Amino acid sequence: MDLAVRFPALGRIHLESRSLFAEPADPDCRRFLERVFQAPEIHQVAITTGDESGAVPHAELNYCPRTHSLKHVVERVMSLMHPSRNGETGAKPHEINGASYSRLNGHAGNNGRSASHPAEPGRSHENQGVTITSVNPVRDAKGVIRYFRHGVIVTHWEIKHELPGRLRLKHPAIHRKSELCQAIERELMGVLGIDFYKVSALTGTVLVKYDQRQLSRDQIIEILESAITSAEHPEKKDKPDLHLPLCTVSMPLAAVAQFAAPALLPASALLFAYTSIPTFKSAREVLFEERRLGVDVLDAIVVVGCLGTMSIFPGTVLCWCLGFGRVLVKRTQDNSKKLLLNAFGKQPRYVWLYRDGAEVQVALDRLETGDKIVVNTGEVVPVDGMIVQGMAMIDQHALTGESTPAEKGVGDRVFAATLMVAGKVIVEVEQSGAETASAKISRILNDTAGYKLSSQHKGERLADKAVIPTLAVGTLGMATMGPGGAVAVLNSDFGTGIRMAAPLAMLSSLALCAHKGILVKDGRALELMNEIDTVLFDKTGTLTRERPEVGRVIACHEFTERQILLYAAAAEQRFHHPIALAILHKADEEGLDLPRVDDTAYKVGYGITVSLEGRMIKVGSRRYMDLEGVPLTPEVEEALAQAHREGHTVVMVSVDGRLGGAIELHAAVRPEVRAIVQGLRDRGIKHIAIISGDHEAPTRKLAESLGMDRYFAQVLPADKADYVMTLQKEGKKVCFVGDGINDSIALKQANVSISLRGASSIATDTAHIVFLEEGLSKLCDLRDIARALDHNVKRSWRLILAPNIACIFGVFTLGFGIMASVVTNNVAALAALANGMLPLRKIAELEAEKRHAQEMRQAYALEGNAL
Repeated sequence: MDLAVRFPALGRIHLESRSLFAEPADPDCRRFLERVFQAPEIHQVAITTGDESGAVPHAELNYCPRTHSLKHVVERVMSLMHPSRNGETGAKPHEINGASYSRLNGHAGNNGRSASHPAEPGRSHENQGVTITSVNPVRDAKGVIRYFRHGVIVTHWEIKHELPGRLRLKHPAIHRKSELCQAIERELMGVLGIDFYKVSALTGTVLVKYDQRQLSRDQIIEILESAITSAEHPEKKDKPDLHLPLCTVSMPLAAVAQFAAPALLPASALLFAYTSIPTFKSAREVLFEERRLGVDVLDAIVVVGCLGTMSIFPGTVLCWCLGFGRVLVKRTQDNSKKLLLNAFGKQPRYVWLYRDGAEVQVALDRLETGDKIVVNTGEVVPVDGMIVQGMAMIDQHALTGESTPAEKGVGDRVFAATLMVAGKVIVEVEQSGAETASAKISRILNDTAGYKLSSQHKGERLADKAVIPTLAVGTLGMATMGPGGAVAVLNSDFGTGIRMAAPLAMLSSLALCAHKGILVKDGRALELMNEIDTVLFDKTGTLTRERPEVGRVIACHEFTERQILLYAAAAEQRFHHPIALAILHKADEEGLDLPRVDDTAYKVGYGITVSLEGRMIKVGSRRYMDLEGVPLTPEVEEALAQAHREGHTVVMVSVDGRLGGAIELHAAVRPEVRAIVQGLRDRGIKHIAIISGDHEAPTRKLAESLGMDRYFAQVLPADKADYVMTLQKEGKKVCFVGDGINDSIALKQANVSISLRGASSIATDTAHIVFLEEGLSKLCDLRDIARALDHNVKRSWRLILAPNIACIFGVFTLGFGIMASVVTNNVAALAALANGMLPLRKIAELEAEKRHAQEMRQAYALEGNAL
C-alpha cells in the first residue's frame, strides 16, 4: 500500500495514499474506515480525494490529545489496520438497525466520554461493533468527506452544538434539499421523547430538543441517520427562494421611485416585473392546464395594469402581500399537518425486550411477532399486542378518545401509542412499527390531508365563482374611470383570501376531529356532513351492543331462577360468543360463584353438554332440546312464542334429562342512543331511520321507543345499499352509520358513512369516517365540527366581501385608487386567514387539557405506588 504518514499537529494524523483515498466509495477505503473506527480514540476522519492541482488524496484522523498520547493512538490504529500482526481480526460491521442500547447506561465511543446515568437493575445492553451507516459518501461544501463517530455508529452527522437535552447537528446531504428535510421532519414528528425540532435546508442543520430520560444523544443521531438513509435523495439542490426578500426590497425602492426619484422608476419596474413571475406562472397553470378562470388570472391582470399605469409602488405592495400570504399559508399548513399526524400520539423507537429473564433495550424495528416486551408505568405502549403477564391502567384517549383509563390484564389487547398510567405488564408482540393501528391511522391522515390540499376545495370554488363578476365590474370601471379605476376594481377580487383561508380551516378541523377520536378517512366527508339531513342507523352492533342482555329467567319444576342461571353460566364459562358473555355477565352481577365443570361436549349450532357436580347439564336451543329428547313445559312454550314475536332469543337449560328452565336474551340498546337521537334533531337532522335484518316486531318496537321516523326490517346485508339509494332518490342526503362488518356496499353508497368498529379495523373499513371509540358518542361532535367548518368558511367569505365591496363602491364614488384597493384587499385576506386558523385554538385547549389530565393520572399512580 502506497501509504505515507505525517503528524501535522497534536490530535491529527495525516495519511496519504492514491490507491486508498482516491475513490472513497471503493471497498478498500470502506474497510480502512471500518478498522480505524474500531479504535475508540478516533472520533473523526476527513477524506480529501485531491484536486486539479494534483494534491495527493489523503485522510486525516482526529483524536483528543488531552486524553490520549500520539504513540498510543498510532499503535492502536496500526494494529487495527494490520490485525494479523497480533492475531486480532477486524470487527464485522453491523447494520444500523442491529444496534441495541441500555436506557440508562453510557455508550462507548462517546468522544472518550460516557453518560453519567446509573445502570438500572435487571436491564442491560448488547455490545455491538462500530457501524458505518453511509452507503454513498457525501462531500461538504469544500469537497471533503467527513465521518464522525457517535456511539456505535459512524455517520456524516456533525455535532455543531450540544447542551443537555438540546442538540444541533449538520449534514452536507440536506443542504438546500427541502424534500430530504421534509423526510427527516416526518420521521422526527412521531418519535416519543423529541419535544421540538427544526430542520433547515438553507444551513443544512437540524435542531432537536429531547427528553434525556427517554432518549440519548446517540439514539437521536441513529434516528436521524435512519431517516436520511431510507429517504430518496434528489439529484439537484433547491434553487434559493428569494421571492419574499426581493419583494421586501422592491417596496422601499418603488416608494422612492414613485414619490421622490422618478429616475429610478425603470429599475423599480423591472424588479417589480421580476417579482411578479410566480403570479404569471400560476395564472398560466390555471388558465391553460386546469382550464378554468381562477383568481390567479385576476392577479396577473392587475400586475399588467400596474405596469401599464406605472403604479409601481401599489404593485410591489400587492406582490409582497401575495408572497407573504403564500409563506404564511405554507407554514400554517405544515403546522396543521403536524397537529393532525400527532393527534394519535408519538411512539417510542426503543423498547425493552424480555429475554431469558432479563430486559434488553433494542430498536423497535428489530421486534418480531411473538417477542415479549416490558412496559412500565409512565411509558407509552410501543406495539399492538396481548398482555401475557401483569395488570395495568392504560390511557387510550390518544387513540380512541376514551376519557377514562381502561384496566387491562392477562389476555387483553393493547395498542401502540397508548399510555401506561399505572402497573407493569409483559406484552406479546402482534404488530409493530408500520403495522400497528396507530401507524395505519397516521398514513390515512397523511393521505387525507394531502387529498384536501391537492383538490379544488370549497374555498377555491367560491373564489372561482367571483372571478367573472369581478371582471364584469372591472370592465365597467375601465369604461367610466379609466385604466386606474379598472385595475383598482380588479384588485378588489373576492377570492385571494378565501382560497387561502378555507383550506386552513379544513386542515384545522381535520386535526380537531383527530384529537377527539374521529378518524376522517375521506376529506370530502367532513364538508358533506354539514349537508346531511338523514341519518340511517344499522341496528345490530350500532344502536345495540354486540353482547345481548339477560331478560327473564324462567324456572321449571323444583329448580330456582338462580340455579338455572348458575348451571347455564357454568356451562358457558369457557366460551366467548355473545350469548355466553351475556349469561356470564348476568351471573357476575348476581354474585354467583361458578363451580368447576368436569367435562364439556359442544355441538356446533345446537348447544353444550357438561357434567357438573354429578348432574348432566345441557344448554342450547329448542332444536337441541328436541334432538336430546327433552320436552318443553307449557310456560316455556309460551315464553318461546312471545320471544319469537318480539325478536328475542331463548336459551334452554336441561338437568338430568328434564327441562330445568330457560333464559331469555334481548338486544341491549347502547345507553347513549336516546341522547344522540335528540342531539341530532337539535342539530338540524330531519329524518332518522333504522335498518335491520331482524324481524318486523322488534325493529318496529325499537324504532318507536327511540322516536325514529322510519324503519326497514328483514333486510339482507346485500340489500342495504338499495334502501340507501331509495332515500337518496327521495332527495335526501344520507349518512349511514354501521359497524362496517356486513355493510361495505351500503357504506360506499351513502353520501357520508360512519363505522363504529374502532381502532383495530381502520385499514379494512370502507367507511369515510371511523369512530375510534366504539360507540355513538362522537356523532354529535362530528356534526358540530362540520357545521363549525361551514360557518368558518362563510365568516371568512363575509370578512372578504364587505371591505372589497366597499372599496369597489369607493372607486366609483370617492375616487379610490390602486393603493387603496391593494391595502383593503390584503387586510381583508389576512383577516380571513386569521379566521381560518381559529380551530387551532380549540386544539391547543384540548392538548392542554389532555396534558393536565395525564399529569394528574401519573401523579396519582405514583402516589398509589408509593403507598
